[in-house]
Amino acid sequence: MDSYALVPWNRYALITELARRLEPTSSQFGKTALQKIVYLLTDLFGIPTGYEFEFYNYGPFSSQLHHDLDLVAHIGGVVVEDYSAEFAGYVISPGERADALIEKGAEFIHSSEVDKAISRVVDEFGDFNASELELRATILFVDRDLAARGKPTNKDDILSIVQKLKPRFDKLTIESALEGMATGEYLRCSN
Repeated sequence: MDSYALVPWNRYALITELARRLEPTSSQFGKTALQKIVYLLTDLFGIPTGYEFEFYNYGPFSSQLHHDLDLVAHIGGVVVEDYSAEFAGYVISPGERADALIEKGAEFIHSSEVDKAISRVVDEFGDFNASELELRATILFVDRDLAARGKPTNKDDILSIVQKLKPRFDKLTIESALEGMATGEYLRCSN
């Protein structure tokens, strides 16, 4: 059996490519932001990332993505550093072996569909910090969950659920993020 085929190079290359593309635009592309960006690629743009997400403390979360990040950092595709002494969090940047790792998943990363989706996510969501991404990913998760269960929804339904899931965000902040997601035609809800 070909051991090359058993290694998920596409996933490792995706993590590394995101670090490369977000380095100049995001002041804090860290672990939480990575989770949300990959979730958006998967559920919003339909990219077959190979990750499954469940709802967790900070919104959609994939334990496999968490483990893959550690492995990609270990082999030098990315560097994961503490954000600063004063603030909790991390910064992910390309590592010394970034080019080699991206090359192993080049067919996937450079396919037209994936390349366009990554560019769109970086352009449309790359300037958001981890907290802003958490809120938008949670809104999308709630919208997709309700749709998957066949429940007709509107923005008021999503607002109500997100307020319960994320009480640290005030109503106006949630409404603003919800409106932005609806304006971008990212939601399946009506109204």
